[in-house]
Amino acid sequence: MSGKLRIAIIVAAIYSGSIWAHSDPYIDSLFIRLKEVDDTTRIDLFNELSQIYWQRSFDTSLMFASHALSLSENIDDEYRIASSLNMKGNAYYMLSDFTKSLDYYQQALTLRKKLGDSNDIAKTLNNIGAVHLNINNHEEALKYFEQALKIYTSLGNDEVVFILMNNIGSLYIAQGNYEKALEYIQKAYGIAREINDNKSTIIALNNLGEISNSLEQYDQALEFLMQARKISENEKDYNSLSTILLNIGTSYLKKGQYNKSISFLKESLEYAEAINSITAKRDIYKKLYDIYSIENNTLKALEFLELYTETNDSINSEVSRLKIKELELKYNADNFQNQIELLQKDNELNNLRFRVGVIFLIIILSLTGIIWFINSKRNRLKRETNKLLSQKNQELEATLQKLKESELSLKELNATKDKFFSIIGHDLRNPLNALLGFSELISGSSRDYTHEEIRKYNKIINDSARNIHQLIENLLEWSRSQSGNIDFSPKRHNLLPIINEIQDIFSIQLKKKNITIHNYIPDNLLVFADKNLLSTILRNLINNAIKFTPSGGYISLTAEKSNGQTSISVSDTGIGMTRDQINNLFQLDNHLTKIGTSQESGTGLGLILCNEFVEIHKGSIHVQSEPDKGSTFKFSLPDPK
Repeated sequence: MSGKLRIAIIVAAIYSGSIWAHSDPYIDSLFIRLKEVDDTTRIDLFNELSQIYWQRSFDTSLMFASHALSLSENIDDEYRIASSLNMKGNAYYMLSDFTKSLDYYQQALTLRKKLGDSNDIAKTLNNIGAVHLNINNHEEALKYFEQALKIYTSLGNDEVVFILMNNIGSLYIAQGNYEKALEYIQKAYGIAREINDNKSTIIALNNLGEISNSLEQYDQALEFLMQARKISENEKDYNSLSTILLNIGTSYLKKGQYNKSISFLKESLEYAEAINSITAKRDIYKKLYDIYSIENNTLKALEFLELYTETNDSINSEVSRLKIKELELKYNADNFQNQIELLQKDNELNNLRFRVGVIFLIIILSLTGIIWFINSKRNRLKRETNKLLSQKNQELEATLQKLKESELSLKELNATKDKFFSIIGHDLRNPLNALLGFSELISGSSRDYTHEEIRKYNKIINDSARNIHQLIENLLEWSRSQSGNIDFSPKRHNLLPIINEIQDIFSIQLKKKNITIHNYIPDNLLVFADKNLLSTILRNLINNAIKFTPSGGYISLTAEKSNGQTSISVSDTGIGMTRDQINNLFQLDNHLTKIGTSQESGTGLGLILCNEFVEIHKGSIHVQSEPDKGSTFKFSLPDPK
């Protein structure tokens, strides 16, 4: 419920002015005036446009607030700097970025305390309380709301007293204390009717509807919400419509009227997408997933579950809560006001440097382990060779033969080591260069880069680290197979459930590339294998097929029993291979890497692991492929005798 309340709270929490019904001609007139007025008036117009676009596009609202702040700082107008900081906090609030929202609100509060305007101070106190309410810091939220209410009560401002009554009521809704919530929201609704303010009436009616839903009074809830919807449509308030339609859909869901619920939820989603409200979209996706799950529509349920998970992860409220506590400590001392932005950037850079350090430490430890393994095995072979040389003369012929075998093994091991480092040098170079390059780029003065640039470099560093991690995982798994440390416990397994689990793992990747898997695996077909090794073989072969199959292609999975063994095939309609490429597939000394159809990178170790694990089963693997005609990888595992 907090996601729905959040929208109503912030709209009510920022301004008491009534600009909600501005038409496009009015907005056009503001754009014309921007070219004709002085800087101070231009700042006020940018802030007014930022507020107007709460109903239309949160991203556009943020853009206008940023223009206002930049221009205010250029002319060093402290009053307008404070107003623009507050407005930029509003825009980030609408976008559900509560860390940045609180950052700008705290800066605005510091400056407004310096300027001494009680009305403006109370506005920002209220906004900070709204942030804490949305991240469930209820005690902190109530503290800020009560401070703001005390100021506005003394000023006799009924419009803003409504805001505080509504916000405190919303806090009690979030806590589940509906009796207290109803007390405050009814008072707020009475004030809204008395001052004849449509926007305030919409918010109060919506919250009364939510309380009725929570009390399972669904018909009463629909009555309140339908009134709020009618007013919002007249006002063209898309932000409120998104929330109200979501709540109407929730009422019908709880009444068991699923078709009506779906209709209102999809209408709500259209408005949420128009204004880019992440929290509203998350809540809508969750409701649609609930309905389709109840109706056993698995495909639709999975679609909206994936959308819900993606948007919910992006909000990442737990991280925001930790950052907020850190920011509050920074702003407790007013004398650090001029250092706030620099401290933030330095903190982000320190986090990036720490992450880079951790990544390098993991790489160094992993490579050290691999080198230790190779050197340990080589030293053991040398000791065995020396022991063989000390045997009696009558064992000379056998000793010489064993010495030759040991020498050959040592050469192979040295060759393996050279191949290992060749792979490491080739496939680690690019991600390491990216890691080093961008970490060096940001290691200088933090004031040279914007937040957006730092986030961009952070993503590049993170992607490079993931590529390095994937390569090291493959190298370590290969080294375990070479050292004989693989746990091999073959049993009879039903093949189809294993295939289905792996297919689920790649569902998002298949959807992104528009690739279809045709699964022809018979039900109840038993295969004698180690489940973990078999899963690794299938996972690598299917991943390989996806990598080299273009968008719109398909992959076929088949299996059959014949001649005392189980044969499994993975076929694709991808780019295929030449005969020379096929001959070099399973050989480490002919390290082969290719770029996938969507520029996916690879090391070639996956297929080498497949070959190793098939051989552990005493099976065989074969490849059929032609350029531009796709490929078929077929491996056979013997049944127990």
